[in-house]
Amino acid sequence: MFQRSAGLCLALALIACLWLFAGCAPPVVPPELMEQVDQKLTLPQVRDNPQENMNKTVLWGGRIIRTVNKKKGTLIEVLQIALDSQDRPKTGYESSGRFIVAMQGFLDPEIYHKNREVTVVGQVVGVELLPVGEIKYKYVLLRGREVKLWQKRPDVVQVYPTGGFYGGFGAGPGWGAMGPGPYPYWFAGPYGWW
Repeated sequence: MFQRSAGLCLALALIACLWLFAGCAPPVVPPELMEQVDQKLTLPQVRDNPQENMNKTVLWGGRIIRTVNKKKGTLIEVLQIALDSQDRPKTGYESSGRFIVAMQGFLDPEIYHKNREVTVVGQVVGVELLPVGEIKYKYVLLRGREVKLWQKRPDVVQVYPTGGFYGGFGAGPGWGAMGPGPYPYWFAGPYGWW
C-alpha cells in the first residue's frame, strides 16, 4: 500500500513540475533591456510629440512591410500591431501606423520578409516624412536594440462537410445549382433559387 501511494505522489509531483515548466516560456526581451522600456509609450504619442519622446526605449511589434539592407545595417519597415500577453503581435491588421527600425548588421530579406511578425525593442531617434505611394507619410524611426522574428503561424484550413443537398437543383450530393460546394455563395435566402 505504501509503495502504491508513494508512486502516485511521485507521478503527481512530476505532472505538476511539467505543468509549471510548460508555462515558463523564455522572455522575448532580456529582463535587463525590458527595464529600460517605457511600456506606456504608443506609436501615435511618439509620432505627435517626437522631441518630447526622443531617446526613449519602446517595445512595439507588427508585420514586416519590407526589409532593406544598407551599408550601415538593415532597415525594417513595420506595420504596427498591438502585442498580446506574450509580446507577440495580435492576429488581424488593426494598426496605429508604421515605423522603421534600423538594426546593425545584415538581416536577410528572404527571412525578414513581408508579413512576418516581429517584436522590436528600439530607441526613438526621430520622425521623418517619407513617401508611401504618392503621399508623404510620417514614420517614427527607431534605433533597434533587439528584434524577435516570430515563427509563422500555422495555416488554418477550414473543412466543410461533403454530401447532402444544399439548395437548388443539383447534380448529386454536394452539388448546388451553381456547382460544387456545401454553402452556395449565391444563395440569397431560403427560396433564393426560385
